Amino acid sequence: MATFIMLPNGDNLQQWDSSGGGTSSYTDVDNDNGDTEYAFSNTTGERMVVDLVPSPVASGDVDTINSVTIKASVRKYSLGTSYVILRQAGTAADSSAISNGSDTITVLSGGAYNTISGTVETTSDGSDAWVYGDLAGLQIRIDKFRSDRFGELRMSYLYAEVDYTKALAGNATFFGANF
Repeated sequence: MATFIMLPNGDNLQQWDSSGGGTSSYTDVDNDNGDTEYAFSNTTGERMVVDLVPSPVASGDVDTINSVTIKASVRKYSLGTSYVILRQAGTAADSSAISNGSDTITVLSGGAYNTISGTVETTSDGSDAWVYGDLAGLQIRIDKFRSDRFGELRMSYLYAEVDYTKALAGNATFFGANF
């Protein structure tokens, strides 16, 4: 088994704020640099939906997509507890919706950024196995749940981790084949 990651490369919907001021952008969460650059939210229900870079592995090099997992580096600034709801979204290769449930993850106050992970999803829609073409339409949706009077929920890094089986080389020479 092998893995690769797909980072954000476009905004579909942004309701979070940017550490640099104004509305957040995918560029606030495309590298793991902690409090240097991040997106944040103080308001329940605020949502972020990002598009992802194309797969860095060519389709011919992938035999099977085994699973996709959403991961994020988050921190609860100041007091209180927040929740992050992670969802895989977008449009699959067959034009159906990518929708395989959601994960609500508790983020406790204080401390450094921690990496959180959603469920390891083996299907794109709850029943159909992932196919390589589904990755082109994959999006990540993050919802902040629970208003906080004391501090904000911060996210500095967001990505999809794809677990796959490598394709066998098509031109392998077998013993005795080239006499």
